[in-house]
Amino acid sequence: MSTNSLHSSKNLKAVLFSLPKGMPVTTCQMLQLGISRQLVHRYVINGWLETLGYGYFLRAGDELTRNGAVAALESQGVDVHIGGKSALSQKGVAHYLAFGKDKLTLFRVTRKKVPQWFTSRFPCEIRMSRLFEEECALEKRLYVSRLDGTDSYSPFVSEPERALLEMLDDVPQKQSLDEARKIMEPLFTLRSDLLQNLLQTCTRIKVKRLFFSLAEELKLPVLQLLDVSRINFGSDSVYIRTLKGNSLILQHPGKGLHG
Repeated sequence: MSTNSLHSSKNLKAVLFSLPKGMPVTTCQMLQLGISRQLVHRYVINGWLETLGYGYFLRAGDELTRNGAVAALESQGVDVHIGGKSALSQKGVAHYLAFGKDKLTLFRVTRKKVPQWFTSRFPCEIRMSRLFEEECALEKRLYVSRLDGTDSYSPFVSEPERALLEMLDDVPQKQSLDEARKIMEPLFTLRSDLLQNLLQTCTRIKVKRLFFSLAEELKLPVLQLLDVSRINFGSDSVYIRTLKGNSLILQHPGKGLHG
C-alpha cells in the first residue's frame, strides 16, 4: 500500500481527525473502526503513526498533551482521574497553582499499571486510595466528571471540593501544611452540598478534622453551612501525627462548632 493510498484511506482519516489533538490513538479505537493490527503496523511503517507504547500511537504531526494522554489511558481502562492539587489548578480555582508546573496527581482504585510511556513524559504522583465510600467506576465516583462535559474524550477530573480533600489527605507526608493553607485560603466559593456529602462519606478522620481546622482558621463561609452532627470525626481524643519533628495536632471539631 503506497503512502498516497494510505492518506486517502477513509479508515485512516477517521482515526487521524476524529479525535482531539494531543490525544494518542489506541489499538482498541482503531479496531472499533475496522482497522486491523496489520494495517496499523503499515501505518507505523509509512510514518502516519508513531508508537508510544503497547497499544498507544501518536498521529503524524500531532503533539502529545497531558490531558490528551490521561484521556487515552482512561479510554483503555486505566481507572485514573486527575485529582488533588492538579485538579484544583485544572479547574482554575486555585490561582496560587499553575497547571503543568507541578507533578500531575492521579488517583486510581485498581492496580492496573500506568504505562511507562506516560510516566516518562509526564512526571506524576499516583495515589492508590479509597478516600471516600463510593463506587469504583470513573463515571460513578463522587464529584468526578469530565473536564469538558460536552466532550466524551475529555479527561476525568475531581470537582474542587473533592480535590481539596484529596490534597489534605497528603498532609503532612507529601504535602506541607503551610502550602495547603495558602491554597485553601482563597476558596470562598466552595459548595456546601458537595462538601457535606464528601465529608460524610470520607474514610479519613485526619482529613475531616484538618479541613475543619483550616476552614475555621481561614474563616471560610462554607463552614457555617455544614451540618457537623452528620459527620463522623472519630473519638473525642486529639489526633496527633508526627513527621520529621513536625507535629500535626487536630482536635475534634464537633465540640466547638454549631451543629
